[in-house]
Amino acid sequence: MKIPTILVIISSILILTSFSGCTSSYGKEYNTVNPGVLTVGITPEMPPQQYYEDGELKGFDIDLMKEIANNMGLKPEFKIYEYGGAHEALLNGEIDCLPSMTISPERKEDMDFSRAYIQTYVVVAVFENSPYRELKDLNGKNIAVVTNTYTEDWAKEYLGSLNANIKSYDSVEGLVSDVYSGNIDAVVTDQIQLDYYSKQNNFESRLIFEKMTIEYWAIAVKKDNHNLQNEINDVLFELDENKALYELKNKWYD
Repeated sequence: MKIPTILVIISSILILTSFSGCTSSYGKEYNTVNPGVLTVGITPEMPPQQYYEDGELKGFDIDLMKEIANNMGLKPEFKIYEYGGAHEALLNGEIDCLPSMTISPERKEDMDFSRAYIQTYVVVAVFENSPYRELKDLNGKNIAVVTNTYTEDWAKEYLGSLNANIKSYDSVEGLVSDVYSGNIDAVVTDQIQLDYYSKQNNFESRLIFEKMTIEYWAIAVKKDNHNLQNEINDVLFELDENKALYELKNKWYD
């Protein structure tokens, strides 16, 4: 029996649309969790990237992801997680992306990354009046890190040989509190965080040795979601070209 032409056309359309992602208001297709929405995982305890102020989300990452979503014709939506929770949410497909993630070989096994847009460094810092001058001086000392971060992984790998006591904190605020109380001898963090908290809390810090390891921050997306990865890269390139990215960096990091 000959199948009517109209049925063939309808069937073809259904097959094609069943394999496509959601479509933005600009007609481009992205594989996002919710149609028309860019769902972003954040942990708002990391100023100046992500934090609450008077009940409102603020920070470099918030502004950046709003810019990216708007340029893609999508609505930005932020989902809140504790440290490490957003990472798992990305792997489980609950969210579309994570901003300001440090690129590492280990993380590349689980997720893909956009082009890098921030360069910083892993640093080991002490108070200006601390007696510790070299890494070997931290043998057996208490060293603070924030849990589920690249700097925690770095500290455990590279400072473990010092027999240092690596103490992981669920929040930067708890870490800073223990630093002031004298329970911590040194902190492993990134240069951006160190500069921010030194300025906010008006204390003088000093680096042990020099900058340890360079870090590149990028936007992480679910593994093999190349449509979304490529479009985010295109938008980041445009924001770089029109100086919008430069202005955001000046606003939050200078």
